[in-house]
Amino acid sequence: MGADKDIIVALEFGTSAIRGIAGRRKADGTVQILDIEKENIANAIQRGVIYNIDKTTQAITTIVARLNERLNIRVVRAYVGIGGQSLHTAGNVVSRNMETKVKITPEIVDNLKDNNLTTQYSKSRILEVVPQEYIVGNRTVTDPVGIQSEQIEARFMNVVAKNTLIENIQKCMRMAKIEIVDMLISPLALADALLTDSEKRSGCAMVDFGAGTTTVAIYNGNLLRHLTVIPLGGNNITDDIATGHQMESDEAETLKRKRGIAYVAAESDNPQMLPISNDRTISENDLLYIIGARQEEIIANVWSHIEPVSDKLLSGIVITGGAAQLKDMPEAIKHFTQFSKVKAAKSLITTADVAAAVTTPQGISIDTLIALLMHGKDNCVEEPKPDTEFKTDDEEQDLSDDNMTDFADTNHDEKTDKSVEEAKEKEPAKEEKKKEEEEKISKPKKPKKPLSQHIKEMGAALKKLFSEGND
Repeated sequence: MGADKDIIVALEFGTSAIRGIAGRRKADGTVQILDIEKENIANAIQRGVIYNIDKTTQAITTIVARLNERLNIRVVRAYVGIGGQSLHTAGNVVSRNMETKVKITPEIVDNLKDNNLTTQYSKSRILEVVPQEYIVGNRTVTDPVGIQSEQIEARFMNVVAKNTLIENIQKCMRMAKIEIVDMLISPLALADALLTDSEKRSGCAMVDFGAGTTTVAIYNGNLLRHLTVIPLGGNNITDDIATGHQMESDEAETLKRKRGIAYVAAESDNPQMLPISNDRTISENDLLYIIGARQEEIIANVWSHIEPVSDKLLSGIVITGGAAQLKDMPEAIKHFTQFSKVKAAKSLITTADVAAAVTTPQGISIDTLIALLMHGKDNCVEEPKPDTEFKTDDEEQDLSDDNMTDFADTNHDEKTDKSVEEAKEKEPAKEEKKKEEEEKISKPKKPKKPLSQHIKEMGAALKKLFSEGND
């Protein structure tokens, strides 16, 4: 395929569903969304970690099949987003002392980076490394090359995740027969898509409120300074409603989306009674109390990571994610943290180039999915092979018989035409032969040979023939 026809495919593993997206990068560098697919799965992925390999593999296969059918393509590889509870950053310091003052070279810096990669984490691995700064002598710099010093200290921020998180994704993709082009760290891809360079430079915390987890990514000086995934999300609020009023999770989720508010200053003196299943009702005050209590807990956990550096976040807090769509979410954060610089990010779908045939999901956030697509570069599909018509043995035999009949008929016609032409060519020769025969009849016949002599001559001729064949 040419670059203008290359199709990028990305997959996101969420707590409640797996989502797939396909798009094409245009000449101006932007991406057009060609299709979005979703497959709901229950109890297969918890907080971003795959627990049921078979269910997850089947969901991947289903999504890929839909993409293939709707776009008439054959997906053979895909970009995969990595999130989940075990994802976090871990700071690390690597230093080197020289015998004399030397000029710091790229080789020295590369050696520090290599030493950092040898850092061992229990049952975890380093997915990405973000160099923070270098201390050369008494100076703190971001690029130490060319500076003379006897000592250099490098500070790194390693993005780490559990081995099982990576291995289970790889296993499912392998079973689904889809090659992984690259594993992208979902929160970082999302931050790159949502946050401006100015926000990252002046200091900003992006908080992604998801169904099973809440992710906090803090930037300052245009660098990632902290990343953590909190094992609490919108599903916890839904479960609280369902448990407290003995209803199904789907009904509780619908009630939360339609009537839920993240924060209310005071209870209503005349609360509305909301109808629920089995001819029951729930007080609006009770619903909002349940939501507010859990929301306060989630925000408190988020704030514990942001508060130590809150004075450095000149661009404040930017919130995103499906659970952030709850009404008055920014006001809830402001109330519980007493931090005023809070805003909701503008969804990527509002500015994306979406093909006319694509149905965009309502009531959920697909910003992470779009961000993964935007990071993709390589083609993920192959040209579909033309359909091959397979025939049974009987059909093949019938076809063979028909062909033989056609061949026989054609061959007969060709032979007939040839015979007529040859007959015409032999007419003069026949006439000449006829005259010779008539002359022979008119002449006296020679006496016939005796039978014994005729047999003797035939035997000699046969003996000579066999003798030549053996030679």
